[in-house]
Amino acid sequence: MRKSTILSIIFAGGLMLTSCDDFLDVRPDSQKLESDLFSTPQGFEDAIYGVYGSMQSTSLYGKELLWGLTDIMAQDLDQNITSSRSLARYNYSDDELKTRFAEVWNSAYTSIGYANNVLKNLEGRSEADLPLYKLYKGEMLAVRAMLHFDLLRLFCSTSETASGIPYVKTYSLAVNDFKKVGEVYDLILADLAEAEQLLAGEANSIVYPRDNSQYYKFQTYRETHCNYYGVLALTARVYWMRGNMAKAAEYATKVIDSNKFPLSEPSEVKDVYAGRLSPKETIWGLYSNTYSGTCQTYLYDYASYRSYDPYFDGSGSTHLLPYDQVYKLDVDATTQDFRLNWFKIGTGYARCHKLVDVYELEQQVTTAWSTRVQGITLLHVSEMYLIAAEALLDTDYSRALAYFNDETASRGLAPVKADVTLTKEMVYNEYHKEMFGEGQMWYNMKRLNRDIVSNLDTKTIPASEDIYVLPIPQDEYNYRN
Repeated sequence: MRKSTILSIIFAGGLMLTSCDDFLDVRPDSQKLESDLFSTPQGFEDAIYGVYGSMQSTSLYGKELLWGLTDIMAQDLDQNITSSRSLARYNYSDDELKTRFAEVWNSAYTSIGYANNVLKNLEGRSEADLPLYKLYKGEMLAVRAMLHFDLLRLFCSTSETASGIPYVKTYSLAVNDFKKVGEVYDLILADLAEAEQLLAGEANSIVYPRDNSQYYKFQTYRETHCNYYGVLALTARVYWMRGNMAKAAEYATKVIDSNKFPLSEPSEVKDVYAGRLSPKETIWGLYSNTYSGTCQTYLYDYASYRSYDPYFDGSGSTHLLPYDQVYKLDVDATTQDFRLNWFKIGTGYARCHKLVDVYELEQQVTTAWSTRVQGITLLHVSEMYLIAAEALLDTDYSRALAYFNDETASRGLAPVKADVTLTKEMVYNEYHKEMFGEGQMWYNMKRLNRDIVSNLDTKTIPASEDIYVLPIPQDEYNYRN
């Protein structure tokens, strides 16, 4: 499964649910034929869980698309292996690195293919025979949009007239043409608009505190699906990346003002994304019982040839912007930022445990902790506050300031002083602090065409498309020829 234009039948038939009480205990069912798989609502749901299962692979959101690639490029994390060092120096011709890029490309289009297969089998169906038809279709359209969006952000220019990627909407062997960047954005937003319409009916059933006593298991744990508010949040992120601040603000504030995703208290920040989905802040995440092991391997245990570590000056080295200096930006020395608890400092080293399920690894699981869903947070509400703050800064300053102060207060920071004007640079710095270790800072740098502060080589690198645009795997072109 190597090309965006070659799609296969869902080999595992999705992921099976074992009971109404514990639907997250999923196992593959490799025996079903496709015709059988899509003959019942249960079959559609198995296939949809299979789509989500494919997205938590290490080539996608289980590592590379979360922090494995982009946090190296953003100079926040360092890994002492050849391909990651080449990545941090933007030497994209490295053979090992090209293999990693190809795995991302191929895995993303594989998952897109799985989503398209569900959508193909939904054609001609309705709520008459599939009571949750709108949920099935809305979720898969949103998944398709998100995967294309992240490929676009990685492999393409920000110029809308530049060459983009194939936008694959069918499940077939047909060759899909490359489209312009602007055309791809339009297709992403069209899928999200349709998904928003299809999922709107669940807006009132998603509540805080979460209620998983719905009558049917597919409607429980909606934070593990791309639910209605996940579509709104993703739409805000897309518009923000595209530069449409009015629309970015509109969609981000819809999520915030729903009051269904409250910000954590400062005392909760240490654990908010630690290998489990936040019962407050997670808008959309992926259930995963393997992600904890990935985090243990790369972020918790130490091996000089494998570990991802934040840049830190405690070893005697000097970096231009080590992690602790990031958290000192725009604050005074008396301020306590509770996000610093994400980091563990040892003799000459630092680890970032933000996403690590430390309690599970250290066998200190409490009853309250064990009830939280294991998994990967893809979208959370604090990002919406910062998107809204930036997007409204030039048009509604008081509202932008309020959103900014709400977000920073939840992390333990004091509000912006009355004699200080909130600026886009301050929002940028706060976004860096909040999204550290989640792979999103690179895209923010690219969006703004920022020069790169290289911690690895202690120099500033001028922004350029040679750096910000990853090469599309050559096999894609070889196949077409």
